[in-house]
Amino acid sequence: MAQGKLTTGFRNRIRDWALRRQGADALPLTLAARRIYILPTRAGWTFAMLIVVMFIAGMNYDNGLALLFTFWLTGFALVAMVQTQRNLAGTQLLSAGAAPAFAGDHVAIAIVVSTRGAAADLRLSCEDAAPSESVPASGSADDMPQLHIEVRRRGHWHAPPLRLTSTAPFGLFRTWTWLTLDISTLVYPRLAGNLAIPESPGVDGGAANMVNNQDELAWLRDFRDGDSPRQVAWKAYARGAPLLVREYRGYAMASRDFDFSALRDPDVEARLSQLARWCVDAAARGEHWTLRLPDSPPLTGAGPEHLEQCLQKLALHGMRGSAAA
Repeated sequence: MAQGKLTTGFRNRIRDWALRRQGADALPLTLAARRIYILPTRAGWTFAMLIVVMFIAGMNYDNGLALLFTFWLTGFALVAMVQTQRNLAGTQLLSAGAAPAFAGDHVAIAIVVSTRGAAADLRLSCEDAAPSESVPASGSADDMPQLHIEVRRRGHWHAPPLRLTSTAPFGLFRTWTWLTLDISTLVYPRLAGNLAIPESPGVDGGAANMVNNQDELAWLRDFRDGDSPRQVAWKAYARGAPLLVREYRGYAMASRDFDFSALRDPDVEARLSQLARWCVDAAARGEHWTLRLPDSPPLTGAGPEHLEQCLQKLALHGMRGSAAA
């Protein structure tokens, strides 16, 4: 444990030194050789030990063929080192961005690059994010190496320092560079909450009205607390399916009212999560809805653009500068 902390601390100090040395990055960016670092991989160290053993054996037994093969492998390793370094040197970073995400999900960062080689095998990584998933680029022009970083809190999100890495073409060396790009996006509230979606103002009968106006079965969704038993797909449940609820298009154009103050949960984040769940569900059904938040004018509308507006409001609720945003 202590050794792991010591190694992590040493790596962080090296990273901080490299970031101070190169400064902030602005796109488009061409990677210069002076900011690229290279070290052998585990396979590279094994290859180096093999060369040393072969050299000692050739000298000990005065075997010229073994020495010739040793020198040939040494030359091959030097060529591999140069080729690996050239995968990053001269690479152009054209643009970068991140799509919005929900708290508890992953922000997807994508960087459009143009490489000089045909097999750059570029990967993005980030030491400050866990867990993360890296999607390599194929090496052709205008590649998009991607990185998925888990986010836990709503609000404004800025990308930490990123590392662009390559081990091509032989895997004996790893070359990398640090990137400090201005990548930001919004993190929406977590999609959570099991309350039934509120009925439209002035509509009597609730779920019964929905059943009486059923024109066409639209979809099946998971059962939530408060759903009417008459809407449950009992035949599917008897066949071993999970508990599902039928939704119909006859009530799809109703206007919903999602009011923050009407929720009784004392946790603000839980209220925002429930409102986000309702907004997403209403948009999926093609409904109109109104979102009401304290100290903010109500938002009324329908469709993807209205959904994005509502999610942005929910993401920035109660945060400094949210009104300007």
